[in-house]
This record gives sequence, structure tokens and C-alpha cells, in this order.
Amino acid sequence: MRDYAKIMRSCGVEDYFITETVSESAELFFIKKKLDMRRYKNTAEAEISVYKVYEDNGAKFKGGASVIVNLTDTDAEVTEKVKSALYGAGFVKNKYYEFAKGVKSDTIIMESDLNGPSLSELAKKFADAVYSEDCDEKAFINSLEIFANEEKVHMVSSYGTDVSYVKRTVEGEFVAQCKEPNDVETYQSFEYDSLALSEIKNLVKSTLALTRDRAEAVNMPKAGNYDIVLSDKYVPEVISFYPTRANAAFIYPGYSEFKVGDKVQGENVKGDALNIRFGVTAPFSEEGIPMKERSFIENGVLKTIHGSQRFSYYLGIEQIGNYDKVILPAGSTKFAEMLNRPCLHVVNFSDFQMDSYDGHFKGEIRLAYLYDGKGNVEFVTGGSINGSIFDSQEDIVLSEETQKLAQYEGPRAILLKGVAVAGE
Repeated sequence: MRDYAKIMRSCGVEDYFITETVSESAELFFIKKKLDMRRYKNTAEAEISVYKVYEDNGAKFKGGASVIVNLTDTDAEVTEKVKSALYGAGFVKNKYYEFAKGVKSDTIIMESDLNGPSLSELAKKFADAVYSEDCDEKAFINSLEIFANEEKVHMVSSYGTDVSYVKRTVEGEFVAQCKEPNDVETYQSFEYDSLALSEIKNLVKSTLALTRDRAEAVNMPKAGNYDIVLSDKYVPEVISFYPTRANAAFIYPGYSEFKVGDKVQGENVKGDALNIRFGVTAPFSEEGIPMKERSFIENGVLKTIHGSQRFSYYLGIEQIGNYDKVILPAGSTKFAEMLNRPCLHVVNFSDFQMDSYDGHFKGEIRLAYLYDGKGNVEFVTGGSINGSIFDSQEDIVLSEETQKLAQYEGPRAILLKGVAVAGE
């Protein structure tokens, strides 16, 4: 690592935090089943954050600013960028706060079955898995992009941080298409931190099926209130309401009133009580704080507030870092049993949003399956759903079937009762 401490001293910087990241990726681009391009990327850069403590009218502030430098930049070039950042920090009027004591650690290689094979081999394994399911009679993969990534991260700070880790992920996107009876496409993205070949196969298979069904869907659901079933990527989007709402950056300004000990799922839970743990996506937070699995919600009761050092300091709580992964146990109801009732199973939205400010969720329906509870199902498209997690959370039903994504491990499906649907 560059001698940043010397550069900081020359610029008059007392407080700083630096993250060096060396990234490698093997990338594959397909058009239908033909490999169109193969690319290997290697980047190296550092984010330098500098802080300036000052007083104004008797009040104490800590301003901060950041710059990105290439590891190929000269010390002189880095020095000029740092001076500019320090100047800018003097105009940022954040109330004074203190950093947690920094920690030191040898390099940690995150455990994963992605370790071992080369990045190119990993990309090929996922490509082979995708195309092993590209055998639908009507729907097919129109295009596919896969990125096998490795990041080597090193963090140092003026307050004692000196940690590093190595992490691998595989991410990408594909477009499924069906031309008859209507020409439709479905965009799908994915990210895994494990050799999730069965998961990507299931994703491809289900996406091809819903694309084929979307080509046949014509009718819009009738307007009214429905039991709504959401599955796959929409489940973690709904659940994201809770970790966002429990973030110190949400609580301190008053956007959320969550407090440890609150019954955040409501006073009278009749469905599945939420039991959520915070998972770990990296051994250290973006601020160098050691991360570990933590209890987040137990039987609907909030146990932990997380967040950045700044807002955690303002709240007077332990500075444990920002968590972006949640882990839930399997639910009590089989997926098929969820659908054995009058309900609307929405499998694809034009846009789905979970608003953590007011608790509302909404989305325009691209494809849904309308079940009448008597064994009949209709493909429907159009219209939208509009509900509130505050109205639905006490009656939530979670599926026995689970899924494992980079930032979510838990039930594959969720049932929300009495949600408004705009339609015919």
C-alpha cells in the first residue's frame, strides 16, 4: 500500500479513512446460445475520505469529503486530490461525532465454494447451468451476461484501522423471450456469493415459464382486495422494509421511530412471527468495523439497530456497522398450500417498490396467476397492487420453500392478505 500517512501529514490531514480495492472479473456475453464476447478486467483504485473538525458560533462540527484515486497515480497527483478534498470538507456541516477505535487483522479470505476455480471457470460453470435449462418449447434465452468477480480490499485509517479481505461473487443478467402468441421479453438479474448452480437453474426455468405465460396473458384482474402472493426476488424487497427502518440514518432524522424492544411487526401477530438475523457479506463494514451475524428481530420484537458510525454515535448506540444481508428461517406453509385459495400470485412487475418511509408497497403487474381456490388458474396482466406493510405484517405467511441469494437467505414466497388491486 502507498504511504498514505506521509501524504496526509503533508496535507495537514489528521483524520482519514482509506479503502484500496483491487478488482478482477471474468466476463462472458452471449447472444442466444452463441458466445459473443469474452472479457477480463482488472482495476485498482482507492477511495480516500478525509475529515476536518472545526467550530462555528461555538458549535463543533466534523466535515468530510472523499476522492477516488487510481493506484497508478503519482504521490503528487494524490496529494493534490487530498488537498482539494480537505478544502471541501471544511464546508460540510455535520455535527461532531467520533469514530470507534480501529482494529487490525491479517487478510481474511471469505469462505465460499466459489474459491478454488479460476474466475473464467466460474463464469463458464454458471453459463453452462443457465443454458442447461434453455430448453423450453416456446421461450428462450435471448441474451446473457455473466461476471465472476474477485475483490481484494484493504482499509487503513488514522484511528488504527488496518484490515483486509478477499471476496468472490458471481452476478449477471439475462433476457428471456417468447414470440408467440405475442412477442414479449422478461429481464432478470442475479447475484450469488456461492456456487449456486441449482439456484440459477431454477431462476432460468421459472423465468422462461413466466415469459411463455406472459405471451398468452390478455385479461386484466378485476379491481378489488386480494390475498397477494409474492415470490423470489420480491420477498427480500418486502423484507427490506425492516433493516432500512432500523438503520440509525433513518431513526436519527425521525423518519423511523423504531427502538430496541419495539414490537415492529405489530401488537397482535396472527401469521408467522418474524425471526430475522443479520448476515455477513464481508468481514468488515465499509468503515472497517468487524461484522458478525447478529439477532435482528425475534418473534416480531426489534433487538438491534445498525448503521454508520456517525449516526450510531448521534444515537448513543454501539457502532456495529451497516448490515445489508438478512437471514430468515423457513416458514410454516408449503408454497402450493399458499396458492390453494383465492389469491393473486404476482410473478413479474414492471416496477416494484417498497417504500420504507411510509410502509407502502406498489407495482404495476406484468404477469400474475389468478387462483380461484377451486383448482382453476388464469394468466392476467395489467393493473397494479398498492398496499401497506403496516396493514399486512401481522398476518404475513412465509413459505417452507427457501432461496439463497447474495443478500438474502429465507422463504421463497410471502403471502400478504387484503391488498388493494387496481384493475378492470
